[in-house]
Amino acid sequence: MTLARATRATRVALDERNARNFLRHRRDRRHPSSRAFARVRAMKLAAGVVHAGDDVDADGEWIEGMVTLWLDDEWERGSEINRMIASRVKRAYVEAMRRELANGVESDAGGDEHYPSLVMALIDDLLTFDFTDAFVNAFEVGNKVIEMLMLRDGVDVCCVSEEDVTREWRLRAGADGGDASETRVRENE
Repeated sequence: MTLARATRATRVALDERNARNFLRHRRDRRHPSSRAFARVRAMKLAAGVVHAGDDVDADGEWIEGMVTLWLDDEWERGSEINRMIASRVKRAYVEAMRRELANGVESDAGGDEHYPSLVMALIDDLLTFDFTDAFVNAFEVGNKVIEMLMLRDGVDVCCVSEEDVTREWRLRAGADGGDASETRVRENE
């Protein structure tokens, strides 16, 4: 066997072993975002926070607040473009959900089957929005909204930060007159 062939065979064997180890690790031990998610989920259950999936307008308001907070966290706080994007996402979400509900798709009953059609509807609507002054695009916003909804609905989302997991609590603290940064400090203690 030549050296190049032996090296390639070794590389393939190592890649296969690493893939098996990764899958075993993933199955046996939850990653940090899962632990953070579980902690926040337990706090929600203890506080009696329930998902109001049948109230599309309330969900739209929630999404508008969450997208505004996300864009403010990531980019320029209080920017007009952030509010415009959030308002457009709210409108797109409400229209898409009303279409889905009219077609007999229920967000709570069907599990996560409605996410693919919802993300496509959001992105399709957001593609007509002018993102020239923003640091994001229609695809990033649509995917982030679905990620937020999945976290809220109790789906274990891979590769999310602590800020992503606690954003709803920070939004709630800001709506109640509290300072979202104070809430973040208290949660990290």
